[in-house]
Amino acid sequence: AAGAAGGARPAGPPVLVAVTGASNVTGERWPVAELAAVARRHAARIAVDAAQLAPHAPVDVAALGVDYLAVSGHKLYAPFGAGVLLGRGDWLDAAPPYLAGGGATSHVGDATHQVRWAAGPARHEAGTPNLLGAVALAAVCAALADADRGALHAREQALLARLRQGLAVLPHVVELRTFGPDAPRVGIVSFVVAGRDSGEVAAELAARHDVGVRDGLFCAHPLARRLLAEAAARSGRTDLPPTALRASLGLGSTARDVDRLLAALAELG
Repeated sequence: AAGAAGGARPAGPPVLVAVTGASNVTGERWPVAELAAVARRHAARIAVDAAQLAPHAPVDVAALGVDYLAVSGHKLYAPFGAGVLLGRGDWLDAAPPYLAGGGATSHVGDATHQVRWAAGPARHEAGTPNLLGAVALAAVCAALADADRGALHAREQALLARLRQGLAVLPHVVELRTFGPDAPRVGIVSFVVAGRDSGEVAAELAARHDVGVRDGLFCAHPLARRLLAEAAARSGRTDLPPTALRASLGLGSTARDVDRLLAALAELG
């Protein structure tokens, strides 16, 4: 709430707004720039989880106006176990080290508690770093920076439209979504096959059709369960399973892959 005089935000503890750039469950994109503007009006900072967004679309930190941004290496086609957090140094330097250990200190006295922690990235990177992961992630980022990201994104959006249009005509398949059907999204679609266990469907798609999808609640159990309930209400079906399936499009995906998945799901009906 604005203060009575001058409209300034009342003094209080620092506020950090954490949002996702693109949903891990549905692929829907959140209006990050608008959320950042709202956060600034209330003297808050904003952190964006771009793990699912960065592989699918260009991310301009300055244009978005965010304070912190995180990406995951394995989502960017790099090896597992590496990632990046970038952002404003003052809070990162004021925060306790993420890990305590060698490399994170600027001085250690005679007693173990006599420690001064380093500033900058070293403060949160104790121990021997994942050198191979960092080099590989840097190479991937360089390759993506040199690519025509706009063209890659447009190609993915065409495949996404093909997939969603195909799913929409299958009467036994229901898509999960948070926003309206035309909301911006990256190349991810979650759905359920009515009357079929999602784990069994995933196994059958892999064994019989060489199609890989993920099944479950996607490390977002409360949201996924809520979307499953919403899908049941929207479709009027009472035979939807308690977990879902997720198809993800990437740099190697083709129209043939999409059509193979749609044909396989049609057979399940």
